[in-house]
Amino acid sequence: MTTLPPTARLTVPPELIETDLTSELILLDPTTQEMFSLNDSGRVAWLALRTSDLAGAVDAVVRTFEVTHEQAETDVRVLVTRLLESGLLSRSA
Repeated sequence: MTTLPPTARLTVPPELIETDLTSELILLDPTTQEMFSLNDSGRVAWLALRTSDLAGAVDAVVRTFEVTHEQAETDVRVLVTRLLESGLLSRSA
């Protein structure tokens, strides 16, 4: 799991293709042709990360779902780690 600080900002590669299906979000990396599907909570976190930092994504998940802050933080960090490893996110400078 990532050790990013709560204030970490992340960047989405410009070539990434997103399809928002409301209850899930599909991500397509045209370079590798890999497709990723995010469930509803992953979708909420992803959309929050587009405009906010890691803490903002955690807060968005807590506001949207009946989940503790600790569980939301764990889940968002697991998601961010997978997305960073897959090249679907990078850490902003």
